[in-house]
Amino acid sequence: MATVMQTRRAATAARWAAAFQRALDNGLDVLIAADNGERFVTSASQLDTIHRTDGVVCSCAAAVAGDPVCQHRAVVRYVLGTLPVVVVHVDDLQEVESLQRCRRCFGEGEHWAGSPADGDSRRIVCPACRGSGHAPQVPVLLPAPSPVAAASAVA
Repeated sequence: MATVMQTRRAATAARWAAAFQRALDNGLDVLIAADNGERFVTSASQLDTIHRTDGVVCSCAAAVAGDPVCQHRAVVRYVLGTLPVVVVHVDDLQEVESLQRCRRCFGEGEHWAGSPADGDSRRIVCPACRGSGHAPQVPVLLPAPSPVAAASAVA
């Protein structure tokens, strides 16, 4: 019988930041049950599904498979004010697990500005990724939770 070795993924601040950015990109909503304060987060892949999470445990497939980080827990941690703040310098970007291509320049680092019809067609450095070609989702500097979010966390 073959033994399957499963590597446990780490819950690093960079992974939490990337998960939070995915939650923002996917437009996930946090819902709070009025009677007991339980939190639910909409699913990014299934329109008729919500996941129960308290920021530590989640009912999504990633959490059930043992991953300590998911976008549902990240967005709830943000609402609760417990999501780690990540500041990554440009030189440290090689340490980020999965850099995605910039959506504005499609990973080229520059794009066309102006219109050929106007005679003003030139390539400029992409302002979104500053020429790196990587999505500007990491580094992420998370703002402090809004007073409304902080109040709901206490309730």
